[in-house]
Amino acid sequence: MNSIVDDLNRALAQRLLVNVYQTNQDVVYTGYVTTVGKTGMILATYDDYGLSDGAVFLALDVIDEVEFSSDDLDNMAFRMQTAQEERFVQAGGLTMRFDGQRDLRRQILSHAWVDHLVVMLVLANDQRFYEGLVTHVGSETVTVQILNKFDYTDQPRRKLNPDDIEVIEFQGQELSLQSLAAPRLQQLTHVDPEVITAADQMRETLARLVDQDALVALVPEHDRELFFVGRVNTLTRNAVILSLVDMTGQFGGYKVMRLSELHAILLQSDYLQTMRLFTLLNRANRHQIQPVLNDERLFDATVDQFSARLTQAAAFHTVIRLKLHDGNSLLGYPSQVGAKRFIFHQVDEGQLDQVGKIYQVADVDELAFGYLDAYLTERQLKVEGDL
Repeated sequence: MNSIVDDLNRALAQRLLVNVYQTNQDVVYTGYVTTVGKTGMILATYDDYGLSDGAVFLALDVIDEVEFSSDDLDNMAFRMQTAQEERFVQAGGLTMRFDGQRDLRRQILSHAWVDHLVVMLVLANDQRFYEGLVTHVGSETVTVQILNKFDYTDQPRRKLNPDDIEVIEFQGQELSLQSLAAPRLQQLTHVDPEVITAADQMRETLARLVDQDALVALVPEHDRELFFVGRVNTLTRNAVILSLVDMTGQFGGYKVMRLSELHAILLQSDYLQTMRLFTLLNRANRHQIQPVLNDERLFDATVDQFSARLTQAAAFHTVIRLKLHDGNSLLGYPSQVGAKRFIFHQVDEGQLDQVGKIYQVADVDELAFGYLDAYLTERQLKVEGDL
């Protein structure tokens, strides 16, 4: 424990970018230590795109390691610099000030109560993540109104012992949106999911939704727990192109999916209601897209979009992501695209395969492009001279 505290104080004193690993969670937090207390610390955090993403409180006894140097931190520093240079849309970041001599948990929870902020909590001996509004802070307990954006019927009010709270995320991009949306979210009523699974009905439904503003979720056959949210952009003979919306309601690039690999279309759900509200709030604040992305692309419905997208990516060395029929997911860029085969140069842990491997066009079930992570990966490869 003493070595962890020493590392945290070093990071604080020298303002070092660090990764903080936990003992019982796979989530790794990246950022700058702002406060070290007797039982916990506060980290001003950044997301995978290098965007300021609020802050997190971590109890000292759940911290496994503080990492000062790694390839991951170098990549994050590059992305943070890019986010500043390109003026990416991002949350305001940590604005609260804390006294390290007083209980940090109660300071955060009291701020959240007064300012009506949505926070994310992790409790001891509980693997779930709870998002909600702090409605009361007492001497022994804190009361939280849980907000379940996936199921509006599951929104209990819980009394918690603050000492049981191991992690508190606050003021991040998605949590800030939820704070803005909370009054309206609490007014929305639960809807039963409306799902289309019959193949002929799916094609008919997708054709009707082309160029419409309606948000839908597409569920792939290979993983029925997974879904992609967005608007139907183009429907071809064998595929659909979705203009994606990410978890914060912003434009998330494009996804091409084979119709043969589509399990279901979700037309209505509580989560889709939540995402519609997020997109409306982003439009009102002019935060709906990052400046380096293009959400106005049009595609030819008469051509094979897998071949077309591979050919274009090969011509411009554009980074894309493929999901193959065998379940493998590959990030990189294609070359030498033929009628049936292509070479793909994979990027794995920042390393580019210059030689590449041969794949069949028919084995590509999904193709994602024009999203922020692909842009940042491509930019870093070009800066480093690998692309």
